[in-house]
This record gives sequence, C-alpha cells and structure tokens, in this order.
Amino acid sequence: MKESRNDRLFTMASGAIMLFMCALIIYPLYFMLIASLSSPEYVLSGQVVFWPKGLNLEGYKRILNYDMLWTGYANSMFYSVVGAILSTSLTLMAAYPLSRADFSGRRFLSLFFLFAMFFQGGLIPQYILVNQLHLRNTYWVLLCVSGIQVMNLLMASSYFRSTYLPSLYEAAEIDGCAHFGYFFRVLLPTSTPIIIVMLLFYGVWQWNDYFRAMIYLDKEQYYPIQLVLKELLASNQVSGPLFEMLTEDQAAYEEMLKAAESMKYGIILMATLPMLLLYIFLQRFFIQGITLGSVKE
Repeated sequence: MKESRNDRLFTMASGAIMLFMCALIIYPLYFMLIASLSSPEYVLSGQVVFWPKGLNLEGYKRILNYDMLWTGYANSMFYSVVGAILSTSLTLMAAYPLSRADFSGRRFLSLFFLFAMFFQGGLIPQYILVNQLHLRNTYWVLLCVSGIQVMNLLMASSYFRSTYLPSLYEAAEIDGCAHFGYFFRVLLPTSTPIIIVMLLFYGVWQWNDYFRAMIYLDKEQYYPIQLVLKELLASNQVSGPLFEMLTEDQAAYEEMLKAAESMKYGIILMATLPMLLLYIFLQRFFIQGITLGSVKE
C-alpha cells in the first residue's frame, strides 16, 4: 500500500524527533568522554564541544594509580553479585505466597508491604538499629539493610499470579509436592524471565547505591567504587586552610585545580561504565522487566 504524503511527513517528523531525543541522551555521555581526554584548560574555557582538545591522560593516570581503586571495584562486584542473589531469593520466596489466592494472609501482607513502602521509619531509627546489631563497617550492612524492594516484590508476585496454572500445581501435588517442593522444583525452573529481571534490577541497584555506603561505612576496606572515587576526588579538591595556602602560590593553586578537573570526568566514567556495558548486552532483559505485568494482546 502506497503511503500518503501526510504519512510520509509524519514518519519524517517522528524520525527527526527520535534522533533529537537520542542526541540529548547520548551527548552528555560523549561529552564526559571527550572532556576526560582533553586538557583542563580547554574544558574550563568551554572550547571542548564535539572533539577532544589537547590530549591529556593525566587524570586517568592519577585514578588508575590510586591504591584503593581496585579494592573498590572488587567490593562493588561483591555487593552487586551477592546482594543480587540474596535479594532475588528473598523477593521470590516472599512473592510466591502473595500470588496465591488461597493464602489467608495475602491481603494483610500486601497492605503491610505497601504501607512500609510509603511510610518508612526514617534514617535515624534505621541507623540506630544497624548500629545495635553491629552491622556498621561490615560487608553485611549493604546486603541486609533494605534487602527487598517492595516494587520488585509486587512485580514478582504479579508475574507468578499471571503464570499460575492450577492444573500444574495439582499435578505436582499428586506427585507428592507440597508448596516448598512446587516452588523449588516446578515454579522456579519455569520462571527464568522474572529471575533474570530481578537479578539485573538488584545488581544495578546495588552497584549504584551510594547513600547507604556513605551512611554506614567509614572504613576504606569496605568502600564500594563510588565511595572510593568520591574520596579520590575530594582529596584533590581545594578548600579550607589548603585553599588559603595555595592562593598565595598561584602556580600551585592552578595545578591543583587542573588535576581535579582532569579527574572529574574520568571518575564519572569509571563509576558508570560497567553498568553501561551491562545494559548494552542485556538490554532486552531490562525491557522485559519493564513490560512484566503489562496488558498484552
């Protein structure tokens, strides 16, 4: 069927809008890359727009020579992998009874989780509890505190409810499976999509979790990569008595400012690059997670 003139105009306009939106999303990432490779003088003067100017790798050298960098990466990998597995396991086990219509406490627990999602106790009571349990400055504090996200719990419960087959459960029951046997032997092996989605969501959340680490950790050996890079950048910032001392020596002040500027964009890339690569290779699973529970025809 031949397209009309209005249809072609609409297609061209839609394509132009999509290209513009893609440019708005991609350009900040591209700018961080070229700014991290450019000389700080050109970046500060606003001359770096589309191409790097004055190739400079001093910022990356400082970052890669930082002793705690690889410890931070190892910690973040541990938090992301172990935290994703632990949180996914707890979420799926909690979601199963909430998906069963014959579970008598389903409505109460659903309301309880929803209430806890909107009305939390606050940071101070949570901090006191964590401190009394001696979880501060341990690996467990980032794995256990807020181990279950209510939105992920509701998503998994909705998935189990939409894929539940009474005949399958009855067949498993005839073969001697109780709820535990049905959950581990029948339901989980047939729920690969929701398992992968939960692992991805929790893994990304653990990797990007900066606030909890800043609150509960003050020993560098437990720092995730975001906190390590934040400390590295802060150590190269000019403030307080150091600022007063360096302003008397203009050359030293400018050198410190250039060092901080050359590291800033490289630090952002070092923290976000693993998740960007993960999204590129596992994009379809992220999209699948967003569309889980939606109405399909």
